[in-house]
Amino acid sequence: MEQNQTPLEKILMVLGIFRLEKQKWPQHAVELQSFGHTVGKSLDFSTYHQFRFLPKTQSELILDFCLLSKNEWTLGGQAVVKIQQGSPITNHTLPLEVRIQTLVPQKVEAKSYCLLEESRLSGKLSA
Repeated sequence: MEQNQTPLEKILMVLGIFRLEKQKWPQHAVELQSFGHTVGKSLDFSTYHQFRFLPKTQSELILDFCLLSKNEWTLGGQAVVKIQQGSPITNHTLPLEVRIQTLVPQKVEAKSYCLLEESRLSGKLSA
């Protein structure tokens, strides 16, 4: 029942397929999203303010994420993803063990994509 999956469950499903086929963990969401598109699985990261992939070992990955919020505080979490050693591969996916931990709410950091120098923004010209 794919339509009943949460965005995180769908990300984890595609993550297992990615790891099985590429023999590595993805470096970022765009890489996993692009891969998901090639295998016919669309991934939705729109509910997240931040989503990072932190490889720990060849068989373990930490997903660090913060949910989008309507105020200045956001809920975050970490999912420790481990490949279960000795378990059989089924339906072209790796057997993954996932442990999710909720983190303390954090103040949302403002994101800036402007590449202008700070001196130009304040009206001062540098010599």
